[in-house]
Amino acid sequence: MAAVHERQAAPAPFGATVVMMSVVATLVVGQTFVMIPLMPQLGRAWDVPQESVAWTTTVFAISYACGSLAGGPLSQRYGGRTVLTGCVAALAVATALVPLASDLTWASVLRAVQGVVAGSFVPVSYAYLGERIPQHRLPLALTTVNCAAASAVVVGQVEGQLIGAVLGWRAVFLVSAPLLAVGAVAVWRVMLPDPVRPAHVGTTAAGGHARALGSARLLPLFFVTLPLVGSLTAIYTAVQLYGPAELVGDPGAMLGLRAGALPALVIAVLLAPALGRVPALPRAALSLVVAVAGLAATALTGDSTMALGAALFVFVLAISTVGPAVVQAIGANAGAARGAAMAVYGFVLNLGSGAGAQLPLAVGDLPSVSLIAAAFLAVCAALVVFAHRAARHGSGRHTRSAAEVPVPARPRPVPEHAHER
Repeated sequence: MAAVHERQAAPAPFGATVVMMSVVATLVVGQTFVMIPLMPQLGRAWDVPQESVAWTTTVFAISYACGSLAGGPLSQRYGGRTVLTGCVAALAVATALVPLASDLTWASVLRAVQGVVAGSFVPVSYAYLGERIPQHRLPLALTTVNCAAASAVVVGQVEGQLIGAVLGWRAVFLVSAPLLAVGAVAVWRVMLPDPVRPAHVGTTAAGGHARALGSARLLPLFFVTLPLVGSLTAIYTAVQLYGPAELVGDPGAMLGLRAGALPALVIAVLLAPALGRVPALPRAALSLVVAVAGLAATALTGDSTMALGAALFVFVLAISTVGPAVVQAIGANAGAARGAAMAVYGFVLNLGSGAGAQLPLAVGDLPSVSLIAAAFLAVCAALVVFAHRAARHGSGRHTRSAAEVPVPARPRPVPEHAHER
């Protein structure tokens, strides 16, 4: 019998896997944000205030969060390759249906379908990387894929603005659908076949997973996840609705502001090898402090578009390095419950994204949104410090957890065939 343990899985080809997952993550997560620049156009088309169109982003994100919860059980039962391929293929179909929406209600329904089928992608892809990428290269892999997903905040908006302005809002989804279909094929071809898995998980193992997910090491990290994408969604929605007049009234200036954050994501990837030498939890705490500073600066920019762009650059750079550190810490502390932990991570991440789209509507101005988001991230920094202490002193042990130890320089991955008979 070829019973393969998740830690004994053969390593995946690093370059092909990371590039494929990064590109597909941008396409998948980008569907969350394509509606933001389309709000004025859709408001006119559906005869509703443009602020109401923000609900389509919220509905997508909440449905995405619910879909994330299914990622763990599905990948445990069918394997990551099968689940991710099906997820992206189903999203391609759902995306092709969105142009059929004739009003806000039907658009919200179709966006909810999009979100549900897309939800498994991020948690299952992170779990796959944790299983298949050697530990000394894992921070770079996670940072690259995370930055690609984070870049979707910008890329999705740029796509929506450029295509929507030239061809109309329906073309945004008609262009995205075939790209997602190609992405599904790429996922199937690049990912390794799924190892043999048990037919079911016993109640003892399930109970152990539940205890692990509620531990002092993991629970604070799940709370930290809530505002990571939510703060990005809130800030860019607030900029679209309540930014400086010269920015809101000038599509070219708005496009430049959005695109200006992309170099920050490239820098985050280039810094990943150096940042990987810092233990995950201290790295996350320091990045959160820098993100808070960027948001505080955003609140103080006034009507200066240049100052706003600089503040957003700092914020995006910092927040894009928090996610990989949190994912690495969750994976290191979850043990056998990694798949379930990544599902909870995805759920909380996108729940925050949905809430973030509504925050500007409740507050009504950019500086207040920036300061509220900064306060949330400051609390998150404190929670990371708490999780770090729990990892050091929890369970009465004096050994450090894997989340605290810098990545080893020379691992020795074990070939999959060595564990089969």
